[in-house]
Amino acid sequence: MNEKPVWKTILSVAVCLFAVIRLAITCSKTSNRSSYSDTSYENVNSLIQNYRNEDLQSNDESNDLFYENYDSINKLNEAEKAIFRVAKVKSDTLVPIDLTSKISVEPKSFIQKNHDDSLQMAVKLPDNTSIFLHAYSSKDDMMDNFKALKRKKNIANIQVKVDDPNSKFVGYTYQYGGKKYNGYALLATENGQFTSLEFENNKLSKEDLQMKAITFVSQIAK
Repeated sequence: MNEKPVWKTILSVAVCLFAVIRLAITCSKTSNRSSYSDTSYENVNSLIQNYRNEDLQSNDESNDLFYENYDSINKLNEAEKAIFRVAKVKSDTLVPIDLTSKISVEPKSFIQKNHDDSLQMAVKLPDNTSIFLHAYSSKDDMMDNFKALKRKKNIANIQVKVDDPNSKFVGYTYQYGGKKYNGYALLATENGQFTSLEFENNKLSKEDLQMKAITFVSQIAK
């Protein structure tokens, strides 16, 4: 089967990103050492309990796990990780996102592969960055699809950074657990298939998160 991967659509976006955004941006590496709230771990435990008790007609509980912070996920035991199909990588790892494209994640990152109705993969990096890959069939407008994906998060301040007929790069924010999250998403549509690759973090500045997103996009574009 020689289908053109939907991710090849984003090559033009990657080129535009590097043209539009100055790579000379100084990434402030100031580390925020404030401790995580125990509330997030309580949320994870609640997700696990709900997941066990539900009919599981949908995987909404599982899909919410990587919105919690890194330390909370790190506290899960092996049985709990198995419930949510979560694995922790021990070394630099290439993670396939389709038959021809991969991204590299650093040691101690968590990976979740659900293959449910929309969430294909989620990654939690040690710096608390969440990466979500959603893909599903839809002929709706890209932005409508994206807003539907994030309806539970009430995203705001949406800014289209790069606009192409078949792909967009957008910035946004939302509030979760009393904290403000910055987000960037690469959206693509091809042959009735909608794809969204999202990068979110409540500690990195918008500039630093944007550069991190570009770094990952450039891996796909190779």
